Amino acid sequence: MTLLSDFESKRGSWEYFLLRAAREISLSEPQYEKINARYKVLERILNAADSPLLQSAHIFVQGPIGLRTTIKPVNGAPADLGTVDADAIVWLPNAGGASAQSVLDEIHKRIEEGTRVEAKVEKLRRGVRIVYADESPGFHIDITPARAISGNEETHGEGMLEVPDREIQAWKASSPIPYLGWLQQASEQQISLESTEVLATKAIAMDEATLAPLPDYEKYIDNDPLRATIKLLKRHRDEWAIRNGDASHRPISAVITTLATRAYEEVAADSSRRPRRPLDAIIEIVTNMSNHIQYASGKYLVCNPADAAENFAEKWNRPDEGIRYVNAFRKWHDDAKHSISLGLQEFPSVESFSEAVKERFALSSNFVVSVNNDVPANWTLPGRKLGLTRNVSTMGSVFGGGVAGHQAQEGAGSPERLG
Repeated sequence: MTLLSDFESKRGSWEYFLLRAAREISLSEPQYEKINARYKVLERILNAADSPLLQSAHIFVQGPIGLRTTIKPVNGAPADLGTVDADAIVWLPNAGGASAQSVLDEIHKRIEEGTRVEAKVEKLRRGVRIVYADESPGFHIDITPARAISGNEETHGEGMLEVPDREIQAWKASSPIPYLGWLQQASEQQISLESTEVLATKAIAMDEATLAPLPDYEKYIDNDPLRATIKLLKRHRDEWAIRNGDASHRPISAVITTLATRAYEEVAADSSRRPRRPLDAIIEIVTNMSNHIQYASGKYLVCNPADAAENFAEKWNRPDEGIRYVNAFRKWHDDAKHSISLGLQEFPSVESFSEAVKERFALSSNFVVSVNNDVPANWTLPGRKLGLTRNVSTMGSVFGGGVAGHQAQEGAGSPERLG
């Protein structure tokens, strides 16, 4: 077995930490199945509809559940930060000539009647929300009606769609299935990896409505490098918003997901020329994601790659508060670039490192201890000075701090540069 340098073993420890963290913040199988059970109820609710607008509806997931990037909420988080977000599209083949408001009214009426006292139903700008606050964790399903754009003859929500907007009383572009296909295709682009020792992550009477199933749990939990990075960014975003007390202007998941995927495509394409290790790829994705924000004709653009008419950064262009969204993204991204390299820095104690991890990613000290116990005993621990391994820590506890400090210093090199 190749003996890693203190420098490389510390990178290996932090790499393992991040990949384990991506699994730790993912939903458990019982949590995932609870959402799946509630999601399936939508089919029954729409089957009971007597409105011609809702006949032959087809329901499918979009957003984090469909993209397989859903994460657990942060404990004690305010408002919607404290619940899991599960988004569903209700494709309506008979809504071609209907107004946006009439479709929103019909959906709200049917969902409210169908859920009865089981959950709270709220109106949203482009649909309705069913809130299951009593579940653990609490979650909500945002239901957005949609219809095919003129000229789109595809069925079951395929191709370019449009969704109703309550505020502007009109229909707006949205292409969720093509977007999901784009991300999946990007995630399948393999990053050429450096040949280096890495610790494997193993724990890592009317026509009826139809329902597209959620992805299998095994697919959801099987983190590829892209989805692992997106999950970590979203967890960091939530914790950042709580620390800064401004959850309403935090970067939305669609912006983070699109920019991270764009950056991933670049890394994957370049890796055949210059192979990376997973840690380097993750850091590069986070660092370079902002390069893919476009600015044209006085507007910020983070568009759906499958439908340029759908701009995920549209809030950034609002005349009254758009600049607050722009500034929030910039501040969050600066913090994210620093946080994704947290374990490569040097903290004076495991407690101070654990506190930093908790502040940035809402991961417990028990999780830090668990990772430290799983990495090879002769690897530098994440967040500690070069040469401070579990072996050295154990010796220090037996023979006194002088021994540990002396041996750790022997393996120390010059401070590494991050980024």
